[in-house]
Amino acid sequence: MNIEEYADVLNLELEIRRYPNQNGRYTAKFAKCETKDSPTDGILCGSYGNGRSPSDAINDYLNKIRGKLLVVDAMSAERRSYVVPKELSAI
Repeated sequence: MNIEEYADVLNLELEIRRYPNQNGRYTAKFAKCETKDSPTDGILCGSYGNGRSPSDAINDYLNKIRGKLLVVDAMSAERRSYVVPKELSAI
């Protein structure tokens, strides 16, 4: 499964941003999502990927979230969580 299919299944927005005046810096992340190392870990981490192109940023993001717990809408009544597949691929 690739990241676009995963986003569609979970109804997540994949945000890709280009920052001006930062040597072509891009970031990628799922909107309204944080990660945890394990279900028992109490710390939410705001993960995102960096790169010189959108695909580089997506690959960096995937390397940071594979196998971790993805927490969606953590501070709302609609909070939900999923373990990110280790075999999740880029677009």
